[in-house]
Amino acid sequence: MKFYNEYSVRIRNLCSEQTRKELGEAGEKMLASKIMLLTILFMALLNPAKAESQTRASEYCTDNVKLYKSYSEYSEGKFIDSICLSVRKHKFSVYYNKLILKDEQQKSKFSHGSLWGYQRGEDVFRYFDKGTTFGTYGYHKIIGSNGLIIYSKYERGGYRYASRTYYFYSKDLNSPLERLSVKNLEKDFSNPSFISEVKALKSLTESDSKGNLMINVIYNKYYVRS
Repeated sequence: MKFYNEYSVRIRNLCSEQTRKELGEAGEKMLASKIMLLTILFMALLNPAKAESQTRASEYCTDNVKLYKSYSEYSEGKFIDSICLSVRKHKFSVYYNKLILKDEQQKSKFSHGSLWGYQRGEDVFRYFDKGTTFGTYGYHKIIGSNGLIIYSKYERGGYRYASRTYYFYSKDLNSPLERLSVKNLEKDFSNPSFISEVKALKSLTESDSKGNLMINVIYNKYYVRS
């Protein structure tokens, strides 16, 4: 009987007005949280592209392209446009040195020579036009920057000539490109010891066991970048 009375008191306390009010408020808060979570999930399913990338160059993007108008803007990390290629239907192409970005809403074109360059992931491509009949032009991939800036440019073959990769260099990221050859290096650098060691290389694009371009290993022995 004593147990019954104690149990009845607990039931009455549980059903008191204050207790019911507290339980009601807790339930409402829990219900509101669930509704908010379901709304977020529903919106993500309704528009997955928007949920995946609030910006076209999201920090979570695994494959993005950034375009730079000038060297100064590149050095400051200020890109004029970008696109995340990890997102479905986002496209990037280089057609006759014209860059094209395309997403679900728009298509942007950047004409030949209108940019300093672009970056895709960790790879940087710099535009240069020598302005001569047989001079290089277009986007050149930077393959070494610890010393001289070394570039590669793949040229697709055609009638009577095969595809091949050409190599160039510049003293810095804002100076003219020159074909990577001993003859051109002799014009730009007067140190005979530097030229002698460069001539001893099997190839001007030879690398050491750590992947460092040997021409830059030699360059750094004789010249200090300002």
